[in-house]
Amino acid sequence: MARPQPILLWTSIFWELARTVVVTAAVLVSVIAFAATIKPLADGRLGPLDAIKYTLLAIPPMLAYALPFAGCFASSLVYYRLSTDNEFVAAASGGVSHRSLLLPAAALGLVLFVGMTALSDQVIPRFLQTMRLMITEDIAKLLATNINRGQSVDLKKYLVYADRAQRIEVDPASGASSAVVLARPAVLERDPNGNVVSEGTASRATIWLFPQPSQGDTGPTTRLAMRFEDFVSKDAKTGLVTGRTLPVSLTVPATLADDPKFLRSDELRALHTRPERMNWIDQRRRQLATEIARERAVEEFERSLSVAGSFTLLDSAGRQVVVSGRSLQNGPGRAWTVVPRGEFATVDVLRGSDAGAGVRHSGRSVILAPDFSEDPTAAGGMLLRLELRDAGSAALGSDRGETTKRERLTIGSLRAPQSQADRLLKMTSLELLVEGDTMQDSSTIRVITSELRRELADLDREILGKQNDRVALSVSCLVMLLTGAVTALRFSKSLPLTVYLWSFFPALLCVITIAGGQQLTHAQGWSGLLLLWGGVLLLAAYTFWMYVTVRRH
Repeated sequence: MARPQPILLWTSIFWELARTVVVTAAVLVSVIAFAATIKPLADGRLGPLDAIKYTLLAIPPMLAYALPFAGCFASSLVYYRLSTDNEFVAAASGGVSHRSLLLPAAALGLVLFVGMTALSDQVIPRFLQTMRLMITEDIAKLLATNINRGQSVDLKKYLVYADRAQRIEVDPASGASSAVVLARPAVLERDPNGNVVSEGTASRATIWLFPQPSQGDTGPTTRLAMRFEDFVSKDAKTGLVTGRTLPVSLTVPATLADDPKFLRSDELRALHTRPERMNWIDQRRRQLATEIARERAVEEFERSLSVAGSFTLLDSAGRQVVVSGRSLQNGPGRAWTVVPRGEFATVDVLRGSDAGAGVRHSGRSVILAPDFSEDPTAAGGMLLRLELRDAGSAALGSDRGETTKRERLTIGSLRAPQSQADRLLKMTSLELLVEGDTMQDSSTIRVITSELRRELADLDREILGKQNDRVALSVSCLVMLLTGAVTALRFSKSLPLTVYLWSFFPALLCVITIAGGQQLTHAQGWSGLLLLWGGVLLLAAYTFWMYVTVRRH
């Protein structure tokens, strides 16, 4: 005759464990969520009401750390009480084994495992996104807060200071989501290497923010446009003071796409094939596409010079800019020098809708270089400029033949008539790497493809670490709950604090190794998984050893 199972005892232990886990998790998660709110509240990024909302939003993400310890504490407490009340002795007298007594803990551990898996995969990333949105995604608020705290604002190639900043209401018809007014702003313009090119001051400046829709998998962006009043600038090299207004128009990537931890598990898996969702990957991809398009445009210019003696560009108004010369030579940096036909001949630039109209510029030295004075995303991200030294300008079709002389002349915002930039920018990172491998003669493209491959490998390692981190934390809920139960049985004659410490420190070591292993996996790859899962396996081995000890007695 089969021995009846202790269903009533199992049910009683299970619900007692569940109640204790809920109470313990509620206390732990409330404390941890409030602690997570302190820094943004102290930094002025959250108001009093926002702080309450932020704390509530932090509760689900903090459950990832609170639940394992709550389960460990609850099982230690419940099983210790049952053991000290000799209920387990009575159960053993009735033929109920220790293994059978641990089934309620295992069942609740499985429930926590499933719950933690769902939280980590779907719920926690959504709440983390909302939390990040509250403190970083309101760009206008962030700009005003940083300025009013005496900090600078880094807008890509521009560094902006101001005495104070204030948000203002905007006309909904303008398309802007918000605007910020800066009092007595100072702006530093930098080149791609971070060197100061010019500096300027104004009596007032207004920054408008225009939300931009998602493009592919890159997510939404925000375009910043700035207008100055009474602007005075100073060139860092020449020291000349001018009234030239800096054309500040920038696109700010979506902050939420910066970290894989804000993505659900299905989105993490999709990153392997569409890594452009990460901003730093997308920026490198755009840079590679731009450089490939620029190199191919220059190759086309060289062929045109060898055949026709000239090549054509288009300015921002769509007018033709025809450059005459013999060939192109690599110049300093990422520039090319237009070689004139004769040894002392000038290089002509015909600017106009046709050869009989516009202005003819000439110079003894003409350099073709990338133009970074505008938003790099404009014109497919591939703008060029012409720099003429010892330049002369004369109107075409004029009978007077008057020529204006100047030491230096710059014609910017130029683009190739048949640029490949639009086509290349639609490619994925992996497709662009194939394109870049065919152009390894260019040192610039070689460096960018190497950097893109390095960043893609770094992203793959981060995805691997994050995926295993989520699974390991879920598994730890099951293991820690069993650890607490077995430890309580093993040290039933000791003080409650002693019992919990024997389960708490191994559990703490498990969580530390999971976090450390995730970081090591991000840095080194698969070898970090040994540390990540090693802590879980050691805790499981420790639990099994304790169980064997209890069963022996």
